[in-house]
Formats: sequence, C-alpha cells, structure tokens
Amino acid sequence: MIDFSFTDEQTLLRQNTRDFLERELRPISAEIDRDAKFPAEFIRKMGEMGYMGVPIPEEYGGAGLGKVGYCILLEELGRVDASVSTILGAHCSLGSTPLLYFGTEEQKMRYLVPAAKGKALHSFNLSEPGAGSDAASLQTTAVRDGNDYIINGTKLWATNGKEADVYLVFAATDRSLGAFGGITAFIVERKFDGLKLGTEEEKMGIRGSSTMQLFYDNVRVPRENVLGEVGKGFLIAMTTLDVGRISLAAGSLGASSRAIELAVEHAKRRVQFGKPIAEQQAIQFKLADMGIRTRMLKFFLYNVATRAEKMGTNPAGWSKADREELTRDAAILKTFASESASFCVDESLQIHGGTGFIKSSEIERMYRDARISEIYEGTNEIQRMVIGRDIVKRGWE
Repeated sequence: MIDFSFTDEQTLLRQNTRDFLERELRPISAEIDRDAKFPAEFIRKMGEMGYMGVPIPEEYGGAGLGKVGYCILLEELGRVDASVSTILGAHCSLGSTPLLYFGTEEQKMRYLVPAAKGKALHSFNLSEPGAGSDAASLQTTAVRDGNDYIINGTKLWATNGKEADVYLVFAATDRSLGAFGGITAFIVERKFDGLKLGTEEEKMGIRGSSTMQLFYDNVRVPRENVLGEVGKGFLIAMTTLDVGRISLAAGSLGASSRAIELAVEHAKRRVQFGKPIAEQQAIQFKLADMGIRTRMLKFFLYNVATRAEKMGTNPAGWSKADREELTRDAAILKTFASESASFCVDESLQIHGGTGFIKSSEIERMYRDARISEIYEGTNEIQRMVIGRDIVKRGWE
C-alpha cells in the first residue's frame, strides 16, 4: 500500500515552486511563446535556485529530492509554461538521468555536477531522419580510431540543441549486432570539432524551447566519453525514456489542472440565458469529465513515481520484474497523461467559446502546447504497442 500524502518537505517544495513560477515565469510566458524566444535569463534563475538538479543526489550537486520531488516541479511548471517544462525535461530527465544511472564517477563529477547546479545545459540526441519511432534503425555511426571514436551522422528534434553545452549522442558501433549490442552512447561537448548546428524548427507549440537538426561531421570523442558499456546504448536510451515519461506525465497533469482552473473561472464569469454558464448542466458535465481524468492521473502518477524512486538509480540492481513493470506503467502513464491533458485543454477551450480561440488567450497557447505530448518521448501509438505486447507476454495482474 502506498501512502499518497506528501511530506512536509515536498509540500514546501510545491508552494515555493508555485510562488516562484507565478511571480517570475507567468508574466513572461505569453512573450516567450509569441517571440519563440528561449528564456535564457529565466533558466539561469532556475539554475541559481537549484531547480535544474531537483532529482539529482546532493553528492552530485543536486537538491536530492528524488523522482517525486521532480514530478512536483514538473507538475507546477506544466501549470504555467510548457516550453520551460520541455527545456527542463530535456536537460534533466533525458540529459542528466543517463549520467546518474550509467555514468562513471569521473563522468558524474565532470558532467552531472555542473548540470545539476545549472552551470551547463544538456541535450539528448536519439532521433534521426529515418529513425523516429523506430529508434533502433539509427544511421549515425561511431568508428573506433585509436583511443577515440569518430562520430558521423544527423540528428533531428534535438531539444536544447542550440543552447546545450553537452549532448548525449547515440550511434551505431556495430550494426551487425543490432540494437542490443550494436549501439553505444557518447558524451559530446559542444566545443568538439565537427559538431554543427542545423535548422531550428519553427513549431506550432512549445515555441520557447529550441528544436534543432544537428550534424556530426567526423566528431572525435575520447574513449572515456563512452557512457556505460560499448554496445549498451540502446538499453541506456530506453531506460532513460522509461524514467523520463513519468515526469512528462507530471507536466501533463499540471496542464490538465490549469485547464480546469481556467474553465471554472470563465464559466463563473460568463453569463448566458440569465445565469453563469457554470450553472448549466452541460458545462458541469464537461468539468466533471475533466476532473475525473485529472484526479485519476494524479494518483497514478505519484504511485509510479514513488515506486520508481524506490527502485533507485542503479539499473543493474533492478529485478527483471521491476524493470518490466516500470516500462509498462511508464507507457500507460505517458499515454493516459498526454491524452488527458489534450482532452482537458480542448474541453476548457470549448467552455471558453470564441474567447478561447483568440490568439492572446492562455488556453489557446495551452491548446497548441499540449499536442506535442502525444508525440515526443515515444508516440502514443508506440506506447500502446509496448503495453499490448507486455500484456500478451506477462498477463495483466
């Protein structure tokens, strides 16, 4: 039995985070979206206040607040600005988790500590022109050359690609071995010769986060920058995504909650047929459906986050059953959370009516931002494949 009550420390984290975001981020969120501007100054403030390393242990420069604490942070960010939530998720969930889980002590001290302290920004490079959902088909190569590896290839959809100091890159080291055995993870510094920035994508939503194409042109990476074991890169990527989907769901929970808040506020103000539309059954039923999904999501999210936290940060020590359970629950959670957020935002916009369709409205921005959650970090179609195959393999209970 898992107790879903939060500790005093976690409650204080939520309140302090909400106060900070409402004071510092909400006033500039519309501008960030309108100008498609990376909020460098705000990210710097987050680093100074320790938010860039919330789940990272104190010994590596973080706050040591674990997966639950990190989900609280992402939930609060999801209420305010999906762009910043995406920036932090790419940096922390995808860019720092692999180092924490698979890095050597030397790699953690060199790369994880600055990341946790907000002194360096990270990016996760897996997707390619021909390898999106089929991540195992990546074409980027890493060839051994003495004590180094030479990386060549193209990466797509690199969040934080323009601003990052460190890139976690996945490349084929032996295609004959396939995904499990033939792919390796590398830590690439921005200053390495041959790393070139491509086109920055102009996106429908999360416009404050940069999404770029990256070119690796004979990038020389020292052997000590191999992350984990040679050939274990695909396992590292999939483990990272499993863990990252939990906090992605937290952002979706925040968006769902905010959508309800905005819907209720508008419904109480808007008068039609002689009374606020909040008193109309049609509106109340919409609010009820939104509330049902959001309440269920909150309990499931913190259930999975608590269990993931108890598993620890050494995947080598996880049991086979725990790993399989995490993979399935993360897939269920990501799918349910992203679709719940899309549903709640859509219903909230409907309650707003024409007001919600206006470009300057908060719910219009949320509508555009929410859509990506059903696509990135593994499309919901792929998540359903993972869930369905696991049910066939292991049964349901």
